[in-house]
Amino acid sequence: MLVAITPLSLEQETVFKWLNVKNNSSRRGNASFNYMELIRSGIKSSSIASFLKHSNLSQKQLSKIIHLSERTLQRNSPEKLLDLGASEKLIELCRLFHKGITVFNNKEKLLLWISRPNLPLNNQTPLELMETSLGMDIVLDELIKIEQGVFS
Repeated sequence: MLVAITPLSLEQETVFKWLNVKNNSSRRGNASFNYMELIRSGIKSSSIASFLKHSNLSQKQLSKIIHLSERTLQRNSPEKLLDLGASEKLIELCRLFHKGITVFNNKEKLLLWISRPNLPLNNQTPLELMETSLGMDIVLDELIKIEQGVFS
């Protein structure tokens, strides 16, 4: 029996590239299960440096979002596995950045947007909201509205 292998989506390619990890999943087409397997198997601390390089966020900004102190980020060996919460946050961030870059066609425009207070976000910056999973959902919803031309 021949099994067709579905290529990775652009989002998945971004996540795996930005975190500098390989997709060893047998479920090539199902992003959610790929991400779950990656979270459960553990993401190495070295993925933080890779994400910082690609995202242009500061270590301070990232530490607030993934709920690890800057000192912990600096102290962890590159091979140390992140806990489930930090791993999940990193994947959520990669996905959000992928969506934002797609919507704005430019990483610099996205970085500008996430750092400014936003009226539809109750005059908070998207960066402030990204500290919680619910806040990430709110920011993602706003990006989808912008993509669809629905401005609040």
